[in-house]
Amino acid sequence: MKQLEFEFNSIDLSDYYVAHQVIDEGKNQIFSWSDTLSDDGQKIRYHEYIYNTPDCMEFENWIEVENKWLNKSTFKKLYIYLKSLERHQDRLEKMKKCLEEKNIPFEEGDWQTIDRDREREIMEKDLTTTKN
Repeated sequence: MKQLEFEFNSIDLSDYYVAHQVIDEGKNQIFSWSDTLSDDGQKIRYHEYIYNTPDCMEFENWIEVENKWLNKSTFKKLYIYLKSLERHQDRLEKMKKCLEEKNIPFEEGDWQTIDRDREREIMEKDLTTTKN
């Protein structure tokens, strides 16, 4: 029986999004992060993702706005605005405030999960270190 093989590194985001921009990404001693803005043709989503944390947790927060509430230049304007803010300036809250001031409805969400792959990686590393 032949198994399916997936090459996730070769996924082309243009298959899923009309537009996609990285606002900020990086890592420090404690965690890695990726903040993105995307438009799938139906809605624009600002997404903050924190991963590679010491406790193997991943945190996601997002805001979605249906395109019917926006004009065509909104994606570019939001990108420029969000890019102008530093990470510590709480982009998510500022974007919510901006949408609320303009009476634009939006949905927000969050998600937390345990990164089991990273957890296994750390445990294996600890076992190797203990054996030596």
